Amino acid sequence: MRYLTILTASLFIGLLMANVLNAQNEQDRFLPPGGYKVMGFNTTPLLVQLIPFNRSDPRVVGPYYVNWRSYVQKNDKLKGFKISLGVDLSDVDDINPVQAFFNFRLGFESYRRISPRWGYTRGFNGFFSSGDFNTPGSKPNNDVFLGVGPHWGVDFFVSPKVSLSLETALVIGTAGFGPKFEFIPPVALNLNFWSPKRERQVISNE
Repeated sequence: MRYLTILTASLFIGLLMANVLNAQNEQDRFLPPGGYKVMGFNTTPLLVQLIPFNRSDPRVVGPYYVNWRSYVQKNDKLKGFKISLGVDLSDVDDINPVQAFFNFRLGFESYRRISPRWGYTRGFNGFFSSGDFNTPGSKPNNDVFLGVGPHWGVDFFVSPKVSLSLETALVIGTAGFGPKFEFIPPVALNLNFWSPKRERQVISNE
């Protein structure tokens, strides 16, 4: 199993490097004007297990495993909405503690380019959490958390259609019968795939 993981990671890193080399002379192709759909995956669980000197818990990798964004062009920005989902249900045994959570958020986001490869995001979300936010220091609980708050992030394009991103968020809400404040640190490294939206064609009856 370990050799399969190493092989998968090597292939993943090799593909990224190939994309970087292939994109060196294609900076003009990064995000042409238009709308985009973006699917992102949390790669931190894989990276944590591959770094030999790392002592981090491979299960504590941020609240969301999948992020989906939909953008439309608004002047010099991309604007749209974002959906994120994270689920973990671990088996109960005598050695490892139970790891169980469900995290969901829905909100809007804007993206602005800083350079051909760099951009930053910001937005505002509604949050739902059951268990915890799966971040370092968070303590599992049985309360359902509901909240709202802003988030900020950065994207780096390794190719015209692939980017890596980090983000952080502040959340104010309620859990149980009292108020609660949460800070979600940038512990998750997301791999994102950008796909241009197809323009709708108007069919004429003439």
